[in-house]
Amino acid sequence: MDEPPGPFRCHGVQAEPQALRRLRHDLMAWVLSAGVDESRAQDIVLASYEALANVADHAYDATGSGVVDLDAAVYPDRIEVVIGDHGQWRTPVVDPRPVSARGRGLMLVRASADRADIASGDTGTVVTLAWDLALSRRE
Repeated sequence: MDEPPGPFRCHGVQAEPQALRRLRHDLMAWVLSAGVDESRAQDIVLASYEALANVADHAYDATGSGVVDLDAAVYPDRIEVVIGDHGQWRTPVVDPRPVSARGRGLMLVRASADRADIASGDTGTVVTLAWDLALSRRE
């Protein structure tokens, strides 16, 4: 790859399914434009989308939807995706069904990224994900 793409920034995206799906699609196009092989690109987008879905599930109460910000950048040694919300962490509602995928989002995020850092505070939660470029480049 000659020149990496510029940063990918989407701020103020509604934390609702249709907007998050569109953001996932746009992120995939950007990651592929960075020269990342398709399998690794899918890991990047899967982990990022799970973090975005957690915003919709946990950051905002039932009074209305909130927004999410996503910043992604290519560095010499890594691709980094930072997802932030402006809400307050809410404990998830326990799913009474015996087999449920709920509650496994952060486990999936951590398994799909080379690094996953999560910081919550009074002004929201920031998830920073990173992938080593040495493992990510198309030949």
